Amino acid sequence: MIPEWNAEGVLPPINEDDPTGFDRAPYEVTLGQVVDRFATSQERCDILEGFLAHRAELHKMGMDNGFQWLDGSFTEDIELLEHRPPRDIDVVTFTPANDDFFGMLEERQINLLGGDRENLKKEFRIDFYVQSLSDPAEALVAMTTYWYSMWSHRRTGQWKGFLKVDLSPSQDAEAKNLLVARQQELAHEQI
Repeated sequence: MIPEWNAEGVLPPINEDDPTGFDRAPYEVTLGQVVDRFATSQERCDILEGFLAHRAELHKMGMDNGFQWLDGSFTEDIELLEHRPPRDIDVVTFTPANDDFFGMLEERQINLLGGDRENLKKEFRIDFYVQSLSDPAEALVAMTTYWYSMWSHRRTGQWKGFLKVDLSPSQDAEAKNLLVARQQELAHEQI
């Protein structure tokens, strides 16, 4: 379950009722829970649509094992904090794909994995990174620590939580259907 934003407008980094427990960021959730919670405006729906379209591209190239951490202003109450909608969603994908997999990719696929960050933000509304789970243990720990420290804090230094979703395509169709329904609800509300 995705916790409610705390008084500071962010996901709590830990369960304050059990601060040493395992109920903490990254919170493991389903894609449907992400859509249900964050598809609250047309801007947020557009970001989710881009995120799900990008996931479909990853799946087409065979990257469908692992998980993704979701973060950024998208997972914050940025409308309250900065009086604006989120611009994109930050995504780091942890995958067992190795150098052999990455070496077989075409230029377009490399660009989908972060080779063309500007286009990824424009076309899919994501700030995207990849972390191979096949890296040597010390490098993997170092990079996971890096991502955790980057994503567990706002640029202001404020501590915050973030989300984890499975990379498997098993939840994508349901999430897309939920998103379409939410977009229709929002369009109906504007009439």
